[in-house]
Amino acid sequence: MAHYNFSKDIKEGELGEKLVTKCLCETYGATLLSENKTNTHDVIIQFPENQHQLWSGKVSIEIKTDVLVSKARDTGNMFIEYECRGKPSGISVTQADVFVTYFKNLNQIWAIRTSDLKELLETYNFRTVGNAGDVGSGTCGYLIPRMQYKSNFVRYVLPE
Repeated sequence: MAHYNFSKDIKEGELGEKLVTKCLCETYGATLLSENKTNTHDVIIQFPENQHQLWSGKVSIEIKTDVLVSKARDTGNMFIEYECRGKPSGISVTQADVFVTYFKNLNQIWAIRTSDLKELLETYNFRTVGNAGDVGSGTCGYLIPRMQYKSNFVRYVLPE
């Protein structure tokens, strides 16, 4: 996120979830089945069968919204959270089929099967950072150089 304030960041995240869900449903003629407020997944969407490599049948999706990255401020990294407040979080706990990062200020959606993302994280020695979230949250995550690993992701550029 970017505000380092949970109440502001959660609102940005929920708006991102709605936008990504709408985009996927409109693009693939899919239907939102459910929304979830736990750490297992964010939404379940029903896609037409054999529609796309990621989007076929009933798919649970974890959606993370990054509002820190912009054209003016971009380290080139994707942050993948694994711990917050001393507890496993993000990629460590999700049970979603697909993991999505929505870069709000770049108008981009990056998607990957969660199992493929976990394999990527296990295979490569990505740099990790701590204290990345709200003050005192102790948020920790991996930094994936986006452009170097872009072929591992399905990417969408949204109209501005």
